[in-house]
Amino acid sequence: MAKMTGLEELQEIPPKVLQMYDAVIRLIEEGEDASGIRVSTITDRAGIGKGTAYDYFDTKEDIVACAVVFHIRKMFSLLEQELQKQDSFEKQLLWLLEEMGRESSRKYCFTRMVHILTDNSEFSMQVRQRMMSASFEKYHPMRVFGNILKRGVDRGEVRSDLPMEYMVYTIFSALLTYMLSISTEDCFKISPDKVRQFVHYQIMQELCEKRGQGSLTGAIY
Repeated sequence: MAKMTGLEELQEIPPKVLQMYDAVIRLIEEGEDASGIRVSTITDRAGIGKGTAYDYFDTKEDIVACAVVFHIRKMFSLLEQELQKQDSFEKQLLWLLEEMGRESSRKYCFTRMVHILTDNSEFSMQVRQRMMSASFEKYHPMRVFGNILKRGVDRGEVRSDLPMEYMVYTIFSALLTYMLSISTEDCFKISPDKVRQFVHYQIMQELCEKRGQGSLTGAIY
């Protein structure tokens, strides 16, 4: 039996593998360290036998890496579809901020995904290696957000004088700030709702053609 790579299309993935992928992501959402999840924990949560996992994967690291890559592909595919329904860059941004704050369980998943993509562990390198493959290219966050920004430039909403990669990083860093504010809201006086206002303002000020409107001075508390 051919081993899974995490890059298969949905219709090519056996139901038992999808159950394992779902189990891994739910465990990460609940706060589990991705590199420390046990095979038995995954298969118990998926409702399948432990031996079945090795029909499709060689190692535990393969299971978790494939699950993370599949989840990122699925997440950014759905994200692009939803963002395309919004008819302006600002509406896209507002929708994205609202969606990110909607389910509290996602705050752990998002921040842990960021950690996985920036960590130097062997597991994280497995994930990044898969994400650099040609099969993953159309789902890559840089391409998804790049396409959104390019349409904003074409509509005259987004600045055309900034490098596209820089604009994508600007959005990502601001969104990470918002998600961290949700994750640490018990530790700081500023509320996530206020941080979301600042994030929205920051992105619009930095990236959009019509800048300098309004002020957030004194709106922190």
